[in-house]
Amino acid sequence: MKRRFWALLCAAALLLALALPANSVTSDPVYLLAVNDRMCDLPNGTLPISIGGVIYVPYTVFDKDSAGVDLGVYYGINQDRGTVLSLYALSGRLTFTIDSSSCVDGQGNSLNWQAYIRNGIPYVPAAAVCGFFGLTYSFLSTPDRGTLIRITNASSTVPDSTFLSSVTLHMTTRYNNIIQSRASLPVPAASAAPSPTPAPTASPGQNSREDVRVYLAINASDADSDLTALFPEGVRALFLFTPDSLPARSAQVRKALALGHSVGLMVEGELEEALAQLERGNELLTHIARVRTRIVSAPAALTDGLTAAGWACWQSNVTGQSAYALLANLELRQVVGRVDLPANASTVNRVMTRLREDRYTVRQPLETDL
Repeated sequence: MKRRFWALLCAAALLLALALPANSVTSDPVYLLAVNDRMCDLPNGTLPISIGGVIYVPYTVFDKDSAGVDLGVYYGINQDRGTVLSLYALSGRLTFTIDSSSCVDGQGNSLNWQAYIRNGIPYVPAAAVCGFFGLTYSFLSTPDRGTLIRITNASSTVPDSTFLSSVTLHMTTRYNNIIQSRASLPVPAASAAPSPTPAPTASPGQNSREDVRVYLAINASDADSDLTALFPEGVRALFLFTPDSLPARSAQVRKALALGHSVGLMVEGELEEALAQLERGNELLTHIARVRTRIVSAPAALTDGLTAAGWACWQSNVTGQSAYALLANLELRQVVGRVDLPANASTVNRVMTRLREDRYTVRQPLETDL
């Protein structure tokens, strides 16, 4: 009788083990993310990770368009000489040179911190970066919903314990989805243990948008800084000016042309009035830089008349006031994307980063292409 009982018990245990996902017990810990008083679902499902016992977060947590919260910390990425990630705020700057595993502050002091690349995305040490910029970092472990990494600034008024209770359902759902997705993956061989070394970036063609030609234009009429500095070497855009703005923007006109960018005019009103504005604009351009342009940005109602008069009309098909909106609209384009960029440094920088990461084919807007 006892033998039969133990046999049934063993059989039940075996069935239970088979019913559970193969890696539900041995899988890596699950780290979820919250920023201020909301759960944070970053693009592409990126989440915090642990490397050598240190929690790292994607740099996009400091992008208010991605995270949905403005933490007061911003970023810039430069890949001209390897991957260099800068995080900055009014209180200071951190620069991570990922290829050399180095980090310096705004005064050039070396810090013993390191950033890593995972699936093409830079990750930074969460607690160290939060401490540097005066943010609060919380490590909130739960028995059955993973660990919540919470980053807050002074705008957050909800204590960790209260917040943790309020997001129980969201965490449970997110945790279960992650466990199920891991269970569907092939179980790696024992010798293929994860390594803390940076993962290689995607090979050419993977997630690539090389077939999409992108043209960039920016309204430089009201800019309060040098917009030419926003564009990486080799990327040339169309700088648009209203005729009335040209006398005050003469230095920027000359610099844009010297760097190989295109220059165009912006007009509105009735057709005859627009043509008169364009003639005045070209007279000013001749005086400022000894050039004339045939590129114009105008309301759609003027397009036919201006084209008949010999003007090449810039007509954007990608617009938006934020980097998130612009990039979402650009993803809908399968052949050509003509992007109207706002004169905002952080937005342009984010767009440039994504264009490079997704390998769009960026071309200079010329009269012959419009």
